[in-house]
Amino acid sequence: MNELTMALIWKNRWLQKDLFLTTGEAIQILSPGIENKHAGADFQHARIRIDALEWIGAVELHVKSSDWLLHQHDNDESYENVILHVVWEDDLAIHYQAGKTIPTLCLADYANVSPAGAIEENTLACHAFFKDVHPSEKEKMLQQMLQLRMEQKYIDMRQLVSEKNFDWEEAFYISLAKSFGFSLNAEPMLRLAHCLPLKLILLYRDRPLGIEAALFGIAGLLEEPILDDYQFELRREYIHLKKKHAWEESHLKKSDWKMLRLRPANFPHIRLAQFAEIIRANCALISLLLEMQELKTIRQLFEIPLEGYWGNHTHFGKISAPHHTQMGAQAFQSICINTLIPMLICFSRERNQPQYEAKAYRWLQELKSENNQITRIFSAYDLTLRNAGDSQACIHWYRNYCQPKKCLKCAVGQAILTPT
Repeated sequence: MNELTMALIWKNRWLQKDLFLTTGEAIQILSPGIENKHAGADFQHARIRIDALEWIGAVELHVKSSDWLLHQHDNDESYENVILHVVWEDDLAIHYQAGKTIPTLCLADYANVSPAGAIEENTLACHAFFKDVHPSEKEKMLQQMLQLRMEQKYIDMRQLVSEKNFDWEEAFYISLAKSFGFSLNAEPMLRLAHCLPLKLILLYRDRPLGIEAALFGIAGLLEEPILDDYQFELRREYIHLKKKHAWEESHLKKSDWKMLRLRPANFPHIRLAQFAEIIRANCALISLLLEMQELKTIRQLFEIPLEGYWGNHTHFGKISAPHHTQMGAQAFQSICINTLIPMLICFSRERNQPQYEAKAYRWLQELKSENNQITRIFSAYDLTLRNAGDSQACIHWYRNYCQPKKCLKCAVGQAILTPT
C-alpha cells in the first residue's frame, strides 16, 4: 500500500457505508475535501461528521499512523487543523500538540476496492464508448449538471447570507475573502474575514495603512521577526488597533498560510494587499455587482494596481523584481465563478428578481472554459467545452456521477447501456 493509492480510495469514497474511528465513534464522510499538492495536509476543506458533530478542516493520509512522527508533523503547527488522520495500519495513537488524540480512520478496514483494483484517474468508466454517444445526450447532461452545480452554490451562499442575518454586504465580503484565497488559502482567508467584520474595515477606508495593518495583523503575518521598515510600521499600527478594538490574541498564525510552490502573484501577502485595496476603493460592492451589466465593467473594479511597497515586494523583507500587481484573468474568473455569480443567483431568488440570475448565467457563457484536471479528462474524449458554464457542469458531472460510478443515472451511461 502507498499514499497515492490511499488518496485515490479516499477522494473517490470507495468505502463501506458504515464507518467507525479506531476509538469506536461513528464517522460520516460529507466531503473528502480538495487534494493538496503543496505544503500541508493531503486534503483541505474536508467535511466529516463524528457522532452528531460536524467538522471542517484538513485530512492527512499515512500508510502507518506512526508516519505522523516520522514526517515530524508533531512539530509543525500547520497540521494542528487536521480533523482526521486516515491510515492503512493503525500502529500508534497520535496526538495534537496539546495532548488530545487525533481522530483516526483505518482505511484497510473499510475500503471497497483492493489496492490493485484502484483505477487511474484520467479515465471515465465509459471511456471506450463516450465518443460514440450522440451529442444530444452529452448536451443534456451538461445542462442538467450546470443547474445542479449552481443550485449547490446557491445553497452554500444562502447559508452564509442567513448566518449573517441577511446582511448582504457582509456576506459578500466574507465570500469574496474566501475566493481571494483560491484553493490553497481559502480556509485562512475565510477565518480572517470572520474575525474582521466589514464594518470595522470601512472605518479606516481613508487610511490604507490601517486596513492593511488590521488584515495582516489578524492574519498572523506581522509576527516577529520584523524584516523591514514597512512591516514594522504595519505592526505598530496593528498594535494600536488591537488595543483600541480589544482584539484577542487568538487569531491566525503565519503557519496557517500556504506559500510553498506558489507563484509570487499568488503569495498570501499580495492577495491580502489586493483584497485590502479593492475593499477600500469599493465600499458598496454588492450594489455595484447588481448595477453593472457587463463583465468587462465589473472586472475594472478588480484591476486596481498596487503601488508603493507592494510594487517591488511579494512578501516582507526582500525586494523583488518589478511585477504586475493587478489581478490576472484567471484569478478574476475564479472570483466570478465562486463569489460574484453565486451571489447574483442568491440575491435574485431571495428578492424574487429574476433578472439577476439571468445575468449570472449570461456571465457564465461569456467566461472562458476552465482548464483543470477534470475538464482535461472530458476534453480528452472530444467533448467541446464552450464556456465556464460547461466546465462547471463537468466538475459536477465528474464528482457526482463519474467518480461514484452512478452510470445508470447519467444520460450518457443510459445511452450506452440501453439496447438500440
